[in-house]
Amino acid sequence: MKITPFRLLRIGLLIGLLVWAIDYTLSQRLLTTSWSDPLPVVIYPIDADGDPRTAAYIRSLSTRTFQPIARFVRREAHRWGVVEPDPLRVTLGPVLDVPLPPHPGASLPARLLWSLRIRYWAWKYTPDNRSNTRRIRVFVLYQQGRKGVALAHSLGLQKGLLGVVNAFATKRQSAQNNIVITHEIMHTVGARDRYDEKGNPIYPEGYAEPERKPLYPQRRAEIMAGRIALGPDRSEMPKHLGQVVVNATTAREIGWLRED
Repeated sequence: MKITPFRLLRIGLLIGLLVWAIDYTLSQRLLTTSWSDPLPVVIYPIDADGDPRTAAYIRSLSTRTFQPIARFVRREAHRWGVVEPDPLRVTLGPVLDVPLPPHPGASLPARLLWSLRIRYWAWKYTPDNRSNTRRIRVFVLYQQGRKGVALAHSLGLQKGLLGVVNAFATKRQSAQNNIVITHEIMHTVGARDRYDEKGNPIYPEGYAEPERKPLYPQRRAEIMAGRIALGPDRSEMPKHLGQVVVNATTAREIGWLRED
């Protein structure tokens, strides 16, 4: 096959783009897990159901609503020896009225395509005059929900530093919403899930106190498991971030605990 100058140019551009993407991703990873400066987190509310109660709840939000997240991260980071006084700086961004790209299918190509689409969407509708190598953006889709029906799964992307959270638009759920938001923020800085297909914490890495005797019931939840283990196959959602910790496995993944 003859290689024309145009084809060589196209190959060169693709290689250059790949090298840039790898360098950008590595830089993003290093900057977000150094914990030497406050890491900005911006919460963007989205009205996901058009219900007047949802709109009223969103109007009641303020940066103060999300400060339990910053306090939780500060408490746990200092417990693991991080010296930065405020590891996370959480603020409320503007309400967005542009729909997110539809949730991806189960296949790997669909998820990869959705990852690219959501990153482009975030770049387009939440621009910044600085590089986004150190800004985490969390898009919270508020809704009333239906009794007995779980909300769609939330997710966090390390590539792009993006979170998408489905949350209840009621004051009584605000504290638990903050747990889910924090869980997805942790994904953006490298933490992995620690629950099984039934949603129960995986032993031992999903337990807050894996050496506790007796083991059950656990008193707190590990943030990446998201639930308090009451037995081998029983668990419950914590009420607030005061009942949640970051264990050694998660601390190591996000750069709080360094290997000697």
